[in-house]
Amino acid sequence: MTDDLPIIFMGLFGELSRRPLAALLDFGANVRAVIVPAARTDPDPIPLDPPHIDLPDLDFVPLVSKYIAPSIVTLAWERGIPLIAIGDFSRPAAREAIAAFEPDLICVSCFSRIIPSPILNLPKLGALNLHPSLLPRYRGPMPLFWQFRNGEPRTGVTLHYMAEQADAGDILLQKEITFPDGAHGAEVETLCADAGGELFVQALGLIRSGPPPRLPQREADSTHHPLPTRADFAISPDQPARRAFNFIRGVDSLGESLPFEIAVGGVTFRIREALEYSADTALGEPYRREGDEVRVQFQPGVLRVRAE
Repeated sequence: MTDDLPIIFMGLFGELSRRPLAALLDFGANVRAVIVPAARTDPDPIPLDPPHIDLPDLDFVPLVSKYIAPSIVTLAWERGIPLIAIGDFSRPAAREAIAAFEPDLICVSCFSRIIPSPILNLPKLGALNLHPSLLPRYRGPMPLFWQFRNGEPRTGVTLHYMAEQADAGDILLQKEITFPDGAHGAEVETLCADAGGELFVQALGLIRSGPPPRLPQREADSTHHPLPTRADFAISPDQPARRAFNFIRGVDSLGESLPFEIAVGGVTFRIREALEYSADTALGEPYRREGDEVRVQFQPGVLRVRAE
């Protein structure tokens, strides 16, 4: 199936952008250009052409894909889609570069910049953003971190219309997701990305069949969380071991720069890895250390970790 609705896709370099774009392309969506952020100091949009590889009898696209991590960049190169890097979205040149592709719809997934109204108002069908939470809860730049930190039993992804206020536009579609115990950050991101890709494809069907639904967000139910600080990686043993285990595993990709810490029995442990938990075991002491492994008493349960 091929859809002729002209689309601009905006995203970053991880799976939360790549998989939704791949789902749209596999569906046959008419993605006319892919936009990625450039350095804010770059004054004008920059076309990113595939690198030239001067090797005879080799198709450069498979070669590039083999040695560069898959992303929306390599996906655009493979499919022959124009790729543009934009640093300052407030400049007229940014709007002109996007308007040149005459989009009817902008699709955004995991983007690091605020997109101003002159660009959001370009496509006649508006702009859709994929957000990895069940809005209006957990607005903000890192919703997955806060959902795991707070031990949320229910989460999901939301496809919503973009408005001037970030993450506050009308909801088009939502899908709940249940993360398995101990899911690592990469697995969590993949589950959200695949669910988001399904929502983008469903959205195209709704748009084609008539005016799509728009559910205003209830501001009274909204919550917003900022970027986490080092203090937000501290884990209290007064919580269930299961919650701490899933928090460490679910956002473990962030723990390299801001390490998880558990203060217990007068000692603070830096956590490198959460190994397992027991929901109702009692140690009889605050912690027990064996080499680089530590068992910590939580309330309830015991968490086994690898610590510095």
